[in-house]
Amino acid sequence: MSARAVAPTGITHELLLEVFDLPVTFHRCLVPITGGVTAALMLSQAIWTAQTIEGDSDGWFSKSRDQWTEETGLSRWEQETARRALRAAGFLEERRIGVPAKLWFRVRPEAVWRALQARAGAIHR
Repeated sequence: MSARAVAPTGITHELLLEVFDLPVTFHRCLVPITGGVTAALMLSQAIWTAQTIEGDSDGWFSKSRDQWTEETGLSRWEQETARRALRAAGFLEERRIGVPAKLWFRVRPEAVWRALQARAGAIHR
């Protein structure tokens, strides 16, 4: 191992790559329409997921609490609060299906678009 591979603190490049795995990103423009960073983060992740699913699902996708946590870092309580806000705003639909029940989600892009347009219109008045 070369002298450059280990920092004086004992942190290796491999450790840094493990600690700083994939970054969590979100669309900043969603913050004002969702009411906060947490809901904006969850909606951004839901939009990304919806864009990557099979075409025959009618936009529905299933994701467990643990999957949301893994992808976003949001705790159970942060997820529940964000989901409540997104449902109330009409940006996200939910349904439980199966035994045991799985939670399914669908983004309502037209509602998100309308809210973004209204926000843009309010800013430019």
